[in-house]
Amino acid sequence: MPGLGRYLPASIRPMVRRAYRSVVPKNLDRPLMPAECCGRLLCAKRSFLWQQSEAGVIPIRVHNDSPMVWSSQGSHPVTVTLTWLTSRRETLAVPTTIVKLPMPIYPGEVMDLDPAIVAPAFNGHGLIEVELKQANGPNFAEHGVPKVLIEFQVSGNAAEDLDYHKAYATADLSLDYWTVVGPKTKAEFDQLAANKMVHLHEVGVTPDSRILDVGCGTGQLAIPLESYLTDRGCYTGTDIGAEAIPFCRDRFKRPNFRFLQNEMTSLPLANETFDIITYFSVFTHTFPDETALLLAESQRLLAAGGVIIGDVFTSSLVDRCSGNRGMMELNEEHFLRLVQVVGLKAEVLHDWELNPYLRRQVYTFRHA
Repeated sequence: MPGLGRYLPASIRPMVRRAYRSVVPKNLDRPLMPAECCGRLLCAKRSFLWQQSEAGVIPIRVHNDSPMVWSSQGSHPVTVTLTWLTSRRETLAVPTTIVKLPMPIYPGEVMDLDPAIVAPAFNGHGLIEVELKQANGPNFAEHGVPKVLIEFQVSGNAAEDLDYHKAYATADLSLDYWTVVGPKTKAEFDQLAANKMVHLHEVGVTPDSRILDVGCGTGQLAIPLESYLTDRGCYTGTDIGAEAIPFCRDRFKRPNFRFLQNEMTSLPLANETFDIITYFSVFTHTFPDETALLLAESQRLLAAGGVIIGDVFTSSLVDRCSGNRGMMELNEEHFLRLVQVVGLKAEVLHDWELNPYLRRQVYTFRHA
């Protein structure tokens, strides 16, 4: 090709040269010298938003500004690597993507790559570190090709988002009142009710307690409390699902039991206080500002010495929040700052690790 090139029209020489290089091996069988590592890595887009496990591409441009051919063939191949990092630049438990050059990059040439990647199966914010590497060779980043850092955010799967109003409007609660609030079976529904009672006993419930159950759903907590509370106690359940309220009113007939519809961030109550206010599986579906507004509402309704109890998902990879109404993950420090702003102090009651980055935590909140 080098000897024949001068006989070809100038207009087609680049095309023929690329075709020739794509089929003729150009092995790289020695470490590059520092002067042979000069070049540039570019990425036109430096921020990406994906859903969990979503496939995508990151367009990368590689410039070879050195006097040496870079090749992914031979005993010392040059490759582009993509490494997943946290915002603090700690390595994530996600496999590194290694991209081979489809053909050698000659001195002064540029190559565009579109490596395919798959987003992690968990929510979070972080960085993708893109760099040139040579197996058994020098570090490109130390000799003239700086690494490129790309920001990414992985959010919840859109298919798992929830529309509570649609869910209630399309449910037949006379046949199935448990699936609409999460459990797949009535047995699971009943077990969760028992678990909630355990938490109430942990925070000091008595048969005379005044209880506000925000997000009461179809009466999961009302079932055990119906036989537990005396006439001196009382139960108020609220929910944003309009259909849930008449269902519960028909089912629970005690005069000290009542059910009201609430809005996303406000409660239809005034001039009364409660000893215990519950938010079971509520803050796991609300955005942090909504959570703060609900806590502020509860703070004004909380009796002296009373307690609020609620659970959240917290992630060490999330800067503020990530996800949707199907599952909301919070940055714990940001969440606790919001709690403090509304005049409450928080304490962890239970803490479970769901994966190395995600926890489910049950908190109690009291007057600061």
